[in-house]
Amino acid sequence: MVDTAGEQAGAGLQIVAGLLALGMVAGLAARLIPAIIAVPAVAGAALLLAARAIMRSRAAAASSTEAHSIRKAVAASGTLLRTLDETRVLRAAAEAGARLSAHAGGSLVYLIGDGGSAALKSTWGLDGPMQEQAELPPLDADVAEAASTRKTFIISLHGAGGAYRSACMLPLQGKSALLGVLVLLSQKTPSAFRPEIPMLEYFAAQTALAIDNARLYGQVQDMFISSITALAAAVDAKDAYTHGHSEDIADLATMIARELQLSLQEIEKVRLAGLLHDVGKIGVPDAILRKPGKLDPAERAVMMTHVTLGASIIDKPGPLRDLVAIVRHHHEHFDGHGYPDGLRGSEIPIGSAILAVADAFDEMTSHRAYHTARPVAAALVELEHHAGTQFHPQVVDALARIVARERETGSNWIRALETRIINPPTIPASGDRPPAESGDAALVWQLSQQLRDADDLPQLLTSLTATTAKLLPCARCAVLLLDERGATLSVEAATSEDPAPGTVFPRSRSPLWQAVEQHAAQRTGEHSEVYMPLMSGGQPVGVLQAGEVDRDAERLLAVIAETAAPVVQAALLRDRAERSAAADELTGLLNRRALVARLYQEAARHKRYGTRFTLVLADIIGLAPFNAQHGYDAGDDLVRRTAELLAANIRQVDFPARLQGGTLALFMPELDRTEAERAVRRLQAMVNEREVTILGRFMRAQPLRWAIAGCPQDGTDADALLAVAERRLRAEPEPSPH
Repeated sequence: MVDTAGEQAGAGLQIVAGLLALGMVAGLAARLIPAIIAVPAVAGAALLLAARAIMRSRAAAASSTEAHSIRKAVAASGTLLRTLDETRVLRAAAEAGARLSAHAGGSLVYLIGDGGSAALKSTWGLDGPMQEQAELPPLDADVAEAASTRKTFIISLHGAGGAYRSACMLPLQGKSALLGVLVLLSQKTPSAFRPEIPMLEYFAAQTALAIDNARLYGQVQDMFISSITALAAAVDAKDAYTHGHSEDIADLATMIARELQLSLQEIEKVRLAGLLHDVGKIGVPDAILRKPGKLDPAERAVMMTHVTLGASIIDKPGPLRDLVAIVRHHHEHFDGHGYPDGLRGSEIPIGSAILAVADAFDEMTSHRAYHTARPVAAALVELEHHAGTQFHPQVVDALARIVARERETGSNWIRALETRIINPPTIPASGDRPPAESGDAALVWQLSQQLRDADDLPQLLTSLTATTAKLLPCARCAVLLLDERGATLSVEAATSEDPAPGTVFPRSRSPLWQAVEQHAAQRTGEHSEVYMPLMSGGQPVGVLQAGEVDRDAERLLAVIAETAAPVVQAALLRDRAERSAAADELTGLLNRRALVARLYQEAARHKRYGTRFTLVLADIIGLAPFNAQHGYDAGDDLVRRTAELLAANIRQVDFPARLQGGTLALFMPELDRTEAERAVRRLQAMVNEREVTILGRFMRAQPLRWAIAGCPQDGTDADALLAVAERRLRAEPEPSPH
């Protein structure tokens, strides 16, 4: 019989032993399994922390790289904007653009010509034969595409660019038109340019602004020089013997200044002073200027006043003021016996000493009513005889060296000079002149006497209209001036309310604009309105309008316009130079002082003519927090972009300005408060919808807080109107920024 009890007992022991073993294994597992699981968990956590650290490091590096790129772009742009010579701007843009990129090795600047085609104007980094246009990569089609689309794009050169594998096309968009295309060349693939596009586009925008500024400065300089040349020619024309005298003096004085190794700035001053050295003779009677014999003491005293009168004519705020001392003292003697102040030796400005020698040499080698021209050698002997007494010895020596060198080379200058000495000019006898000429000269004299005492442009134009109305006579007279873009004519002074000062005439097919475009007088009918163009240096400055004049009066009006135009041009350039000096450095708009001056002018015009105007203030909301978040450079750029937005969306006759910080202003002539409020609502909606580029990054424009003060509703005093507008701006609730 089987012992079932024993088997059961053994089975029980085995079960107990199994349970004990299972318990031991379970305990051991309970201690080991968490450790085994913890190993990958800890490793995973470490990897996650490392990944986060790497991401943060990369973000910081990217942010640092972006900040560095922005700083580079801003610095490069600042260099461009400080240059006002277009050629230097283009050279600097080509170099700075290539250096701005981390990998670009060469660059080209194309400008759009009048015909719409792009022409290569500057290169950088292209050595050897690559500088020849025939050896450049075939980029014309791509440049044309960038110009037509006005979009940045990158191309692969596919071996056509020699060592360069890719090119980045950056359109240069000016204020009103596309100026050209900046091309950067790289030995890397096109993808290398992509991270740099925002920075390069910001630089391209600043390059376009620098080119615009340089061109505007060049146009102002050209107008300035042409007005000076025309004024000098008008003075020389008073005496048939002195035709071209001022330009001859300017050329010879420039040669002497270079021989003496003066600075470029001083050489330019000497040249301009040479053109204007006799401008005071506009106040000397023709009988004295043209007298064939020696002047008596009284006549000589009148003639000597031309230096002080000339100095007073150009002694107005602006670029001509630097020439005052040179013009005033060009008849001083080295030994102190000259006039007007008896200066001696080093007390005489070197420019004046140069003009004294150039003037004497030109006078001796020219035919005059009172003597024939001397040979060059005789003139030099005379100068050397008086060196140290009348003339500066070093200047005389410089002229002698110039003459010797020019003779040795047989230059055009010496040949023209000797031809002039041999061939005297043909001067008509006084009886051969038309009877009206003496009357015209008297008219010019009377007009010049009236205009020379004007202190500023408004006073000059007011005097011109009043004098013209009296001399013709005519029922009404007005002066209209072209704006700097040649887009509008505005009435600056008038003797009646038709047309009223401040009235603006956009370009049209009217007789008024035909006078400007055709450079010829226009008449609306017999005994009716006559529009006479004011021409200076071959370019229109504006229009002199007279009402109810006959044909004889029209001829006199032409004489008046011809006489007055150079004076108006010079005053206009001084006025624009003053406005340029009064510009806000950050935005280029008018600054507070200039705005207040404009308000004073318009307030005076309102009291005289009853005109109306409105002052609008706009303050950028949240500028301080924006500066704190993005930095002051970004804040400055925000102010600049906001100013550009407003300036681009107002009328041509409105004047934008910056008062301080983020507070901008708009002076709006011929608008009452209701009309200005409508304009403000339109501007406000426009600003709220726009994005602007701040240091190369797109951001929403900050909202603006507005205030309006109108004349005459809120007062007629300039200071009071500004105070009203500023008080309303402070009281205006501030909306929340974006």
